Amino acid sequence: NPKWRPETVQKILQNEKYMGDALLQKTYTVDFLTKKRVKNEGIVPQYYVENNHEAIIPRELYLQVQEEMKRRSLLFKGKEGRRRIYSSKYALSSITFCSDCGDIYRRTYWNNRGKKSTVWRCVTRLEEGPKGCTSRTISEEDLHSAVAEAFNQVLGGGESMITILWENIESVVCESNEQAIANIEKQMEEKQMELISYANSGKDYEKLADEIQDLSERKQAILTAEAESQGEKDRITEMMEFIENHADQSLDYDEELVRLLVEKVTVFENNVVVRFKSGIEVEI
Repeated sequence: NPKWRPETVQKILQNEKYMGDALLQKTYTVDFLTKKRVKNEGIVPQYYVENNHEAIIPRELYLQVQEEMKRRSLLFKGKEGRRRIYSSKYALSSITFCSDCGDIYRRTYWNNRGKKSTVWRCVTRLEEGPKGCTSRTISEEDLHSAVAEAFNQVLGGGESMITILWENIESVVCESNEQAIANIEKQMEEKQMELISYANSGKDYEKLADEIQDLSERKQAILTAEAESQGEKDRITEMMEFIENHADQSLDYDEELVRLLVEKVTVFENNVVVRFKSGIEVEI
């Protein structure tokens, strides 16, 4: 099948083997005669082995992907905290928000006296009308113009904007946790050797396996925090490169640039606020 199914892509993105790790006994044999195997739902112990083989992608990148997938899966917006499905069909999808109720804005079509136009509207307003939310409808042309103007204001800041970005980079805490990770790895190695001896002697090793899992989770939390800090620095660096490469230019709305650099757009009654991934906010 030449098509990539969403569930296939998701399995690839969540496969720990891509960062060099291995989770053993994901399945187990229930019938040794037929060799039938089923998914392990906690019936038998699982073992997580770090650095089991050469990684295909850097561990930091894998962890950043997990964080992004988590962010997309937890899209609850509006006063009632309704779950919203993440969409990336348009660059502004799922990143444009209502200042009134906090729900997302959705691209839709408006037929006003036979004249069709493309607009963006608060989803709560779409579903419930003015009783749910009184936020304004904004034409796609006006929304795109506001975002483009935000880009141009950033470019117009020139050297002063670069200075702000350097300050943002310096404020990002990116401590080295090499010693803490080394200590955890040493404890894990000792407990894994102990686990093997327990298995050979028939002793109950569930408690020891839980301790190893706890150590693994602690290490993963440290690595995830480091990956987040590095990711934040990378986003700031991308903005600096954008400013340097487009100096003295006037830009039109660009979907690719929005996907690359914009984190959030908030629509107010009389203005629009664009927040870039670098931390800079511009009010239009």
